[in-house]
Amino acid sequence: MSAGQHLHIDPFSGVSGDMFLGALVDGGLPLEQLVEALNALALPHWRLEQGPQRDHRVGGTRVRVILEPGHDQRARHLADIRTIIERATALPTAVATKSLAIFELLAAAEAEVHGTDIEAVHFHEVGATDAIVDIVGTVLGLHLLGVSSISCGPLTLGSGFVDCQHGRLPVPVPATALLVRGCPIQYDPGEEASGELVTPTGAALVRGLTTRFGAAPQMRLERVAYGLGSRDRGAVPNALRLLFGHRGAVESEVVEVLTTTLDDLDPRLYGPLVDDLFAAGALDVNLRPVYGKKGRPATEVVVLAPCDAALVGQLSELLFKETTTFGLRLRRERRAVLERRWREVQTRYGPVQVKDGLLAGRVLTSQPEFETCASLAQEQGVSVREVLDAAVAAAFRQAAPGAGEAATGDES
Repeated sequence: MSAGQHLHIDPFSGVSGDMFLGALVDGGLPLEQLVEALNALALPHWRLEQGPQRDHRVGGTRVRVILEPGHDQRARHLADIRTIIERATALPTAVATKSLAIFELLAAAEAEVHGTDIEAVHFHEVGATDAIVDIVGTVLGLHLLGVSSISCGPLTLGSGFVDCQHGRLPVPVPATALLVRGCPIQYDPGEEASGELVTPTGAALVRGLTTRFGAAPQMRLERVAYGLGSRDRGAVPNALRLLFGHRGAVESEVVEVLTTTLDDLDPRLYGPLVDDLFAAGALDVNLRPVYGKKGRPATEVVVLAPCDAALVGQLSELLFKETTTFGLRLRRERRAVLERRWREVQTRYGPVQVKDGLLAGRVLTSQPEFETCASLAQEQGVSVREVLDAAVAAAFRQAAPGAGEAATGDES
């Protein structure tokens, strides 16, 4: 596959780490190449096994992490996993960074469930060797396939109860429920959905990799792949479907636009409002100075969101709760966007994450991550502008035209 691929995840039967790996292999990722690259983790006593099983209705590929006999799964803290990944210097920087970010999402969810700090979280199932291989392998596989942007449809969660390390828990288990906040979900109460369909690992992968949720965008569909799970769902295949395609030189999509005009809101409340809107899933938020009725100075709040009814409802509710508005205006518009990717560049002040805007695989613009630049400037006693300029120069100097990076989830 060429670089610049778009991937749409269709979790009609849930998602787990092994299903994701299986779907990537089914989508053209050579298993041998994946294993060779994963050996950089220096984790002993495991192998990847591509099973002969196929679902007669959809085909697909089953991939599992197999531990050598006599070697038990280890539970680890976040610091242990961080050390494993950081020592794997042969991994591409973008892969290591994104893999760590996904484990941090998992740690934050577990910490919230148990009322502790993320560094104190003791991973059981998701800290074991197979989960590390699933997560790093998925991020690495996307990188190797040249996937640069990812969207995802509604997550089918399953139903009933599941037995795990902490006892008998309702589906979705608490960590999964926290990880899918802001994502479109659906329950299938039928008997075939009974049990856990979205695992914590699967939820963290989707949350950490997806740039937009909702229906598949307009694209030229090039390949359909299926990763098979281990559950027997009767009439419904237990599989994760991935749709690979290309969205053209300039991507175009339909977005929902929510607007309201405020002339009586305490100005100190706008900052938290913007933060809350982004956290809830808004693609962009703008504040515009305008004049309201009777010539009063006012602020127009403009929110861009995916065309997802549940998310638009959540954003509308937030605007009603957090502002003084009596009503909102909603409309749909088309927007054209550059392909986006995050990567790390080296400057004389230190490493900086930059967001590239690409057209047909060529970098047109690069924006450094501001907080990192500000921190480096303070540490080294220089102006923030100097660090920003150095990062932009390094971004264009170190740009690799057409090089695919794993998608990072930024759509602002």
